[in-house]
Amino acid sequence: MERFCIALVGRPNVGKSRLFNRLTDSRQAIVHGRPGVTRDVLSTDLPNGATLLDTGGLGLENGETPSELVPAVEAQVDLALAMADLLVFVLDGREGVLPQDREIAERLRKTGKRIVVAVNKIDGPDQEGAAYECAALGFPEAPIAISAEHGRGIEWLEASIYRDLPPQKDQEKAGPLTVALLGAPNVGKSSIANALLGFGRIIVSPIAGTTRDTVPGNFFFHGDDGSHPMRLLDTAGLRANKKISSPVEYFASLRSRGALAEADVVFLVLDAVRGLTDFDKAIAEEVREAGKCFAVAVNKWDLAQDALRRDALPAYEDVGQFRREFVAALRRELYGWPGLPLLFLSAATGEGVREICSCALDLRRRNGQQIATGPLNRFLGELCRGGMAAHGGGKPFKLFYALQTASSPVTIRLYCNDRRRLAAAHLSHLRRRIAEQFSLIGCPLRLDFVCKERRGK
Repeated sequence: MERFCIALVGRPNVGKSRLFNRLTDSRQAIVHGRPGVTRDVLSTDLPNGATLLDTGGLGLENGETPSELVPAVEAQVDLALAMADLLVFVLDGREGVLPQDREIAERLRKTGKRIVVAVNKIDGPDQEGAAYECAALGFPEAPIAISAEHGRGIEWLEASIYRDLPPQKDQEKAGPLTVALLGAPNVGKSSIANALLGFGRIIVSPIAGTTRDTVPGNFFFHGDDGSHPMRLLDTAGLRANKKISSPVEYFASLRSRGALAEADVVFLVLDAVRGLTDFDKAIAEEVREAGKCFAVAVNKWDLAQDALRRDALPAYEDVGQFRREFVAALRRELYGWPGLPLLFLSAATGEGVREICSCALDLRRRNGQQIATGPLNRFLGELCRGGMAAHGGGKPFKLFYALQTASSPVTIRLYCNDRRRLAAAHLSHLRRRIAEQFSLIGCPLRLDFVCKERRGK
């Protein structure tokens, strides 16, 4: 796939190379106060799928560069202009708009490409007026004040230049998909593992704590779309620290938490009759903090149905009512995971066990997705239209712009006025709506807030 190309252009000595180094987090480009140091076009591929070009100064004079090299440098810049999908016109905010800048502006306008104007060397709020003066060049988008040397305003510039970046194609993660089964002792994790692996390689016993090591098992899941390598981690039952009674249990618990770190997808295994416990909720919180894909597997569903048939659960009219209320209770208690995927299965009969693999593959696919910037901003713009009420009163929280900066887990950078103005309830609402809109149910979602500097502070 052809890469999205961005070129930094401008007259000599406005700070293009320093900006190139800042955007690439490197020292690839030589930075010097003398004009004309950069002659060749320097390029680098960025992790987000774009290619960034640093060009020599447009409008070089013979006194700045040997006369025989000036045409060659200009030809290199022409090549960059032809290659680029987007042009970042870098100006010197200390010197203001010079006649040479106006000539370059006309040359760039003729390309018909999108132009982002970056006014460099703006080191503080008191100098921002210089950036607004550059608006006289007449480009559709307002100039962005930056300091390539100090990093000021770079995140706002990145938000602007990367907004048109096309989504990258999903890349299948190398190696097998690693699935961990976590939960309290004796909920049936080893029975589920044996059912998935196809033979009884793990000891199963009604005695809680039989499994002490984290037992890995590799297998292939043959789904409708082909064969998928998978790695299953059956863990010892996690216990609260105050209930750990021996060194063996202590190290078993440590290994279970190690499996959490290693896993791509985590299933919290519950006992259908016992339901959700406070410790299960604590496990769910650990999974959330670890940034893992998450689902709930409700095991022993056959026992729950049998209990209902024997009227051992008299509070429920039928299986349907029991299941609806079970789901409602889980959704209510695991509010940190809105719309969490729930599977009802029986390791003893094999009912629903294969759904664990299908669910895990679907979660990995959604966790690796790239959300296009346009639809993301349209959705959030409508959601936050007019601003969200402030925490504790005062001015409302306002969202200016958003873009996805990473996947696995999906990370969204939100450019706003002040993160502290967003009430906790509104933050939860924001996370839930994003997860629902972009099919991130059961996937970790990280929100990275970038707050606009308050003038004079």
